[in-house]
Amino acid sequence: MVKKLLLFIFLVTISSSVFSQQKRSNVVARDSVIIKNIVASPNPFSVTTKIKFHASSVFEVEFLVKDLIGNVVYFRKYKTKHGANTIPFYRQELDSGIYIYTIKTSTEIISKRIVVK
Repeated sequence: MVKKLLLFIFLVTISSSVFSQQKRSNVVARDSVIIKNIVASPNPFSVTTKIKFHASSVFEVEFLVKDLIGNVVYFRKYKTKHGANTIPFYRQELDSGIYIYTIKTSTEIISKRIVVK
């Protein structure tokens, strides 16, 4: 019972943190690096999902996925293009559960939640 309660508290904390980041991460602007409309589709997913976003120009981003404990389970650098961008993400060896994906630019870190079925 205690484990379930602790897990519930942890998930609520993570959810509220991610939700507050989602509110402010729809438009991020500093030093002409703008990323907007970040969406993982489909979410939840069982095999693959695509992280879609719009970029104002060409710049480098770091894309990483962490489990709820904070372990990095995936990391890769991408170069954006002006306009619509898509980052494919494959489940591979990941267990079912909740993960946090992050897109990091030179000026901002944007994190959201994905669910693996």
